[in-house]
Amino acid sequence: MDKMKKTGNPRKSRRLRLNISSGSGTDRKFTPNAADWQRIEAAYGHQFNEADRDAILILVDKYFFWQPSEAQAPFVDDAIRYLDRLEKVAKRFWDVLLEQSQTPMTGVGDQAHIAKEAEMRSVAIGFVQSHFGRHLKQFDFRRHTDWRALQEVMGACPAALAKTREYITERAARVGFTEGNAWNQMIWDLIGFADERRLSTRITHFDDPNQASPFVCFVRELQLTFPKEFQRHETSNASLTEAITVARRQTRKAIASREAQKTNSPDQPT
Repeated sequence: MDKMKKTGNPRKSRRLRLNISSGSGTDRKFTPNAADWQRIEAAYGHQFNEADRDAILILVDKYFFWQPSEAQAPFVDDAIRYLDRLEKVAKRFWDVLLEQSQTPMTGVGDQAHIAKEAEMRSVAIGFVQSHFGRHLKQFDFRRHTDWRALQEVMGACPAALAKTREYITERAARVGFTEGNAWNQMIWDLIGFADERRLSTRITHFDDPNQASPFVCFVRELQLTFPKEFQRHETSNASLTEAITVARRQTRKAIASREAQKTNSPDQPT
């Protein structure tokens, strides 16, 4: 028996994302036709004028722009794993560089050959470093880095890697993209749009799955004009109602948090 294929958009990932992305929706615009507007307005029970429609277009276009950034933002754990590999390579560099100091350079009797071999190995290492530094300076024609400069750069790597890890774990992960935030922000903006026009934004949970508040009906019909990849929580009135409730609560909380950070910022005048 074949497994049933899942429908709808993929579930959003719970993995933390960085505050950078390789994607945006710059090429997507919201372009409902006259029939779409009629359905949207009928669902809400209100006819929009030209200015109202333009305002909705702006809010949806903003959602279209930011939503792909959420989905294509790289994951924090991938960055940390790459950083781990860099730290191992940097440590290996110094392990190799300091091998010479771990070999006894003096010896008598049966140990004399060890000292001799160590001395020869030291000369070989110095020979490599000298010529590598000379060619490095030649091919690094802008900075003219030599062997000593390379050591200085590598010496700075542990501190730079540590600061990079600190930034990723303490800031980039905290303010990184979160899947669903763009949709939540659109809902918050649409609520503001409706409030300004004294339209209903009340969210009521009904036992009857066929029933929904006017604002929920408005959002549902609005989303039906979106490309499939931008539609969210479209499976039922109940799921959309719950999603709008959560979006309102989470966005209000996020805004309050940002305002509190501004108030407590040391840069703010006292």
